[in-house]
Amino acid sequence: MIYLGWIMIFIGILFIISGIVGLFRFPDFYTKLHAVSVIECCGIPFCLIGLAMLQDSYSSSFKLLAITVVLFILNPALTFALGRSSLLYKIDKQGRIK
Repeated sequence: MIYLGWIMIFIGILFIISGIVGLFRFPDFYTKLHAVSVIECCGIPFCLIGLAMLQDSYSSSFKLLAITVVLFILNPALTFALGRSSLLYKIDKQGRIK
């Protein structure tokens, strides 16, 4: 169980690193928004699940898993809301208001 927890943390760190690289490499606001959503929806939950596997007490594991469920529910909705509002306010590809 300990090794599986560390593997999950390592996979999460790989997702976070790939999102950070995408954040610096992608050219416009909307693709950078996708890179940030990869970090929020894949990287952080993998790390939290791995940390939950490494905990000794069940209450700490339950709290980490509850945070993961909240992230799975809220982050896609918040990313969609941010993208939708940027379209409604006519944000160009560099992130400026037209």
